[in-house]
Amino acid sequence: MRTFKHILTVVLIILSVSVFSQETKMIKNRKKILEKQEQEKEKAQEKAIEGGKKRHLNIQTKETKKRMKKHAKKTEADNNRRQGKKRSFFARIFGAK
Repeated sequence: MRTFKHILTVVLIILSVSVFSQETKMIKNRKKILEKQEQEKEKAQEKAIEGGKKRHLNIQTKETKKRMKKHAKKTEADNNRRQGKKRSFFARIFGAK
């Protein structure tokens, strides 16, 4: 009788753990929908930022656009040097510092 109680207890514990550990289809679908919505929100946010940058550039005068472009190139080159990337062979030979 005592062993029967132990076996029954173990079986009930195993069943209860297995039942509660599994997610239902409804929960899985809800998680999938929420992840998809989060990704769409991130994409929309990135698109809005890019649109804002384009609008900001279009507002500027021609001279300012030239300065911004020149500054962006210089910044990119500085960042590459900081990261250890070399300039191309032709840029090193013929380019100005």
